[in-house]
Formats: sequence, structure tokens, C-alpha cells
Amino acid sequence: MQITDLARRLLSLVFALSSSSTALTRPRLERRLHASAVTLNQAIDELSRLGLLDAQRLRLTLPGLACAVAAGARTAAKPSAPRISASKSASRVAPIALFSQREAPRAVA
Repeated sequence: MQITDLARRLLSLVFALSSSSTALTRPRLERRLHASAVTLNQAIDELSRLGLLDAQRLRLTLPGLACAVAAGARTAAKPSAPRISASKSASRVAPIALFSQREAPRAVA
């Protein structure tokens, strides 16, 4: 499948911005891609014709999602909690609770 450079960049950008808290709008896409409304619409139409993008909702279809991931698209990096090694985490974890705090104890077979 051959897609233009702008359509490929749009595919990656929609993938990255779909998981963010900001709304995905055409003006925001125009600014991020440094494209005019006409060229953005052409790229959206191209991806829509190929079945990779829902043009009305500006959301990737399942094939579009697969294509974006295969092309190496990444979501925005989020700060993650520091990882704890298995030996350290095992010493900090409380024993497994068999009952809820709100539930009266009952016999366990």
C-alpha cells in the first residue's frame, strides 16, 4: 500500500494524539503537521479511502491502528513509576487477603 508522506505523518500523529487528553481537531492537526486545510483534507481523504481513518471522528480504524504500529508510531511518552525488582517488591507486598474488609468471613473449601 502506497500512501503519501503527509498521510503517513497524519496516521502517526492521530495514533499519538488519540491517547492524549487533548481533543483531536482539524486545526490542531494542521498546526502540528504544518499543513494547510486543503492538504490536510487530502491526506484525511486518502486515509479514509484506504480504510485506515474514520474521517468524521478523526479516529483510526483497526487496520489503521495496525498500520500505524507497523510503521513505528509511538504514543507520547508518559512518566512512569520507578520499577522495583521482584525481590524488593516481594518483601513489601502484604499477604493475599482472602476476604474483603466489608465481607464477613466464611468457610473456604
